Amino acid sequence: MGRNVLFHYPILNMGGAEKSTLRLMKALADRGWAVTLVLTTGGGQLEPDIDPRVEVVRLRPGSHGSRFVAARGIGARVKALPDLMAYGVGRLVGAMRMMPFFWRRFDAAAVLLHSLSPFFVTRVVQASRRFIWIRNDLKGIDPDGRISAQLDRYAAAVDGYLCVSAVSQQSLLEAVPGARDKSAVIYNILDADGMRALGEGQPDPFPPRPDGTEMRILTVGRLSDRDKAIFRLVRVAQALRDRGLSFRWYLIGDGPDRGALQQCIAAAGMTNHIVLMGQASNPFPAYRHADLVAMVSNHEGLCGVINEAKVSGAAVLAVKVSGIDEQLQDGENGWVIENDETAIIEALSELIRSPEKVARVRNDHYPTPILDDELKLDQIEALFLGQRP
Repeated sequence: MGRNVLFHYPILNMGGAEKSTLRLMKALADRGWAVTLVLTTGGGQLEPDIDPRVEVVRLRPGSHGSRFVAARGIGARVKALPDLMAYGVGRLVGAMRMMPFFWRRFDAAAVLLHSLSPFFVTRVVQASRRFIWIRNDLKGIDPDGRISAQLDRYAAAVDGYLCVSAVSQQSLLEAVPGARDKSAVIYNILDADGMRALGEGQPDPFPPRPDGTEMRILTVGRLSDRDKAIFRLVRVAQALRDRGLSFRWYLIGDGPDRGALQQCIAAAGMTNHIVLMGQASNPFPAYRHADLVAMVSNHEGLCGVINEAKVSGAAVLAVKVSGIDEQLQDGENGWVIENDETAIIEALSELIRSPEKVARVRNDHYPTPILDDELKLDQIEALFLGQRP
């Protein structure tokens, strides 16, 4: 009888965790696993990229409720009532679609995002073993302790925690001390060869350099200021411009703060220096043709952009976030700096003035444990089957 696993994820929009989820499901399907993906909400941007062998169940057909929550005033709330009603119907539909999982059986079931409630996987799904993926440093993303309290509440029903970095594991142990013997560090599946193939032979996606020497800085990620510090990025770029440095900063991605970011760029007079390229299903040609990839987020898990950039041979500058010291050796395959505005300005100023220094770290040197997908899959399979990796 074949092996089967169920994964639960909130919504499959564009992002590093979502991409790693797609790669994980494909890799397990390649190894003969029957994979079921249960999405709390359907309609995410990355759904068309799900491997066709994966069974997809959408508990709620689409996303509703946010318009009503955001509405201010009686009139606006009345107009948004259809959105609230659609949310209620979606919850009812979701409850009905959960029902078959009371009797379906799986070798393993996993919550793929630490902030998602484990209720469905632990109370509804019939699985021999249950897991939660810890994708971030909980200290950085859980200031009110809500996520930690939820993890602790369900700890007795969970067989294991798969942490994407040593830092995320340590933060889990601080939040849930009883998880010590249940946790393991397993880096995200990369498919490095597939990543490289996406960038090879592709045209330069950037416009020509106006003066032939302008440095191309690239940042890839969701346009969310809370997570990615995109408004700080504008202030950094403004300081670089005021120092007379020649650069253009390209941003690939979309998100809830795109409109506010555009206004911020215009108000700062930075439209000639910061270019929003929009969402890109394939950022790898940009990694190959950028001079420097800058990751200046407030926080990350094990940063997927750094994985993609280094596999592509890019020079990278990263602020200190969860797991970054496991990815980069400062001065060898990139630079790691303090996560504050002044440090970012000073580091970028030096690198823009020293293109030869940037060229020296345009390499694909990367830690073997992060690159070795077969070892990661062996570890995951062992846990799913009740063995220690």
